[in-house]
Amino acid sequence: MNLNFRKTALLVGVCTVISVSYTTPLQAMSHDEIAIVQQTRKITGIVTDASGEPIIGANVVEKGTTNGTITDLDGKFTLDVSTGATLSVTYIGYLPDEVNVTNQNNYTIILNEDSKSLDEVVVVGYGVQKKKLLTGATVQVKGDDIAKLNTTNVLTAM
Repeated sequence: MNLNFRKTALLVGVCTVISVSYTTPLQAMSHDEIAIVQQTRKITGIVTDASGEPIIGANVVEKGTTNGTITDLDGKFTLDVSTGATLSVTYIGYLPDEVNVTNQNNYTIILNEDSKSLDEVVVVGYGVQKKKLLTGATVQVKGDDIAKLNTTNVLTAM
């Protein structure tokens, strides 16, 4: 006889004598839980931008759950999802996308840039450039010039 079966039979017998119920782990799971476990499958994919460059660190989540992952250095992901799930893919600076999981196992998801979410970009550069190579409107203000003005606000002094 199987050793595990003997242990279970002994435990059930002892519990019956002292009026305590015992169920095996398989019996404790409901039929719905068993069905859910059997209906998950592994899908893979890649998340890119419109130019085809992979997006590193994009969030890929099964909608309505906490089941998710992020893309790797190549923009690839692997995720176990339930049948009929919807993937929600998000990344900063891109419009979110939702993909319905069908019978295929490999997905290519293309995110479009969200130009409205970028309000302002400030670029600060340090270096020296010759004046004749510089294009555009520039103003040079020295600290001594500002000190001569009768104001305490730097913005109004300019």
